[in-house]
Amino acid sequence: MSAHTAAVFFSLDCVLVRGSSLSRLLEERLGLSGPSSLHETGETDAARWAGIAEGALHTQLTGLPLLPGVAETTRWCWGNGLVPVISSLTWTPVGAHLADRFGAHSYFGCPLETSHGRFTGKTGDTAVLTDESEFARRRADELGVTPEDCAAVGACAADGSLFDSVGLGIAFNAPAAAGARATTSVRGDDLRAVIPALKTLTRTGG
Repeated sequence: MSAHTAAVFFSLDCVLVRGSSLSRLLEERLGLSGPSSLHETGETDAARWAGIAEGALHTQLTGLPLLPGVAETTRWCWGNGLVPVISSLTWTPVGAHLADRFGAHSYFGCPLETSHGRFTGKTGDTAVLTDESEFARRRADELGVTPEDCAAVGACAADGSLFDSVGLGIAFNAPAAAGARATTSVRGDDLRAVIPALKTLTRTGG
């Protein structure tokens, strides 16, 4: 029998920074111009990243003022038979950084090609999936669980289709319009505020 019963898809791009998206804030700090927040726009314009050092991305990510309680929430998930997955469409170095930092199982991302420690401004030859809900369905299948048994935590309008694809959609600090397709809404200054809602997915419910 599998040790896990469901997955929780965290749309961290919109959850971690109040009033903005993590991707947008990161790109502003790196001095990038043009369309931002891959999660919200689906625009895979990698050319803006040409010449940016990988180290600069990690330095800026580490210094961003992010919502507390993320690592604690993912640890709670692991301890209660739920697999935490980062579902926001981001650039892969961003997703990888967040997954490693907060203990998520995996992440959704668009690849950025690198050479000698700097981004080249190309995405590479790999076909890019840009549908967050399709990613969630595929990852649930890989984990051997059904999407209807899974949950999603999101905060922006782009998360609507993700909420539609799972059984439990949790709108976290989301505007009313963004949370209209969610099952429930939660507000708080710490991501651990979503844990009571997630308890319904566990075997014991506690």
